[in-house]
Amino acid sequence: MKNTSKLGILIMLIFTTSTSFAQGAEIAREIRGYLDAEVSGLKIEKKTATGETYYVRDASTGSSHHIGGGNTSNSTVVFDAFNSHPEWQDMSVVVDWTGSMYSYVGQVVRWHHVNKDRQLIHNMVLFNDGDDRLRQGGAKVVGSTGGIYFPNHLDIDDFLKTVAQAVDNGGGGDGPENDIEAILAAQSKNKGKKDFVLIADSSGIRDIELVNQIKRPVHVIICDNPTRDYHTLAQVTGGSITWPGGYVDYSNQQCGKRHVHEVVCYHH
Repeated sequence: MKNTSKLGILIMLIFTTSTSFAQGAEIAREIRGYLDAEVSGLKIEKKTATGETYYVRDASTGSSHHIGGGNTSNSTVVFDAFNSHPEWQDMSVVVDWTGSMYSYVGQVVRWHHVNKDRQLIHNMVLFNDGDDRLRQGGAKVVGSTGGIYFPNHLDIDDFLKTVAQAVDNGGGGDGPENDIEAILAAQSKNKGKKDFVLIADSSGIRDIELVNQIKRPVHVIICDNPTRDYHTLAQVTGGSITWPGGYVDYSNQQCGKRHVHEVVCYHH
């Protein structure tokens, strides 16, 4: 009986592992198909905040591309945000890479590919909130949860390899994510003056208490409805927050935090 139980556990582990690895390869394949989809060639006319006209290339596709099976969305909030902000160039882009977000990293890289002349991305960071730490019996410690990856967005094969690895290693397993830890990792790797673009969902930020360690503005793109944590992040860093149907610019404010959930701001 004991040997039978061990065999059952072994079979379950092999099945779970092989399924996980198959998922990473499938996500990478779907993203490649999305990146290779035909470009319309259309140019979109936009205006800056000061009324100047500029143009971006349409990165949308004629057919629907789903990445990650059921965890997909038809929202174009990432395209819309980048199209509306020509000043977002040479950014350090940080992306929540848990299960609900697979479609959005495709939008980031496709926009960059179609609009290479705008030099959107300086470097990219993916985070999945600690790989599979919870299921492995480990604790998620604020500031050192892990599951942070640095894909090379300039080399599509290397990029997709890292994307698959991050999927296979796990998807967090709970709600709040280690957004600030990932931003601080990007900040440590790139010590220049690049602003951050954070792309996330409304899961919340586990390590919001570390927000004062961020030295540059964070422009948050929320793919559904923003929670208070993400407004706090944008406020404290003097960035902005975009979500479907909404936008707030905090760049004209100077903010600080008395404690984790109290933000005090004043206008310059």
